[in-house]
Amino acid sequence: MSADIEALLDRIGTASPTNHATVLALRAVVRAAAPEATEMVKYGGLHYVAARPICGIFAFARHVTLEFSRGAELGDPHGILLGDGQYRRHIRFTEPEAVDGAVLGGYVAEALARA
Repeated sequence: MSADIEALLDRIGTASPTNHATVLALRAVVRAAAPEATEMVKYGGLHYVAARPICGIFAFARHVTLEFSRGAELGDPHGILLGDGQYRRHIRFTEPEAVDGAVLGGYVAEALARA
């Protein structure tokens, strides 16, 4: 893990243990579904890139989002993608227990395939 990633995770943990646990759970899902993706700190969160951007994990004061750069192109079989912009979609989490790796892994895998 890079020093930048470690520092970001430490800051999130200091600000909110719940968000920290949620970010760690989401990070595990993304890394499992897209092991070849490059992980970096960008735009104040964790950013994952293959040939093109795949997704990002961003912690806010009261929630964490898993954001997809080209989310409007993704299928949404579970009806969980939020947003109505031209490209981006996100999924919002307020607790780590809501992170369902089986469901979210499918979204990440599709985003990777489209990257």
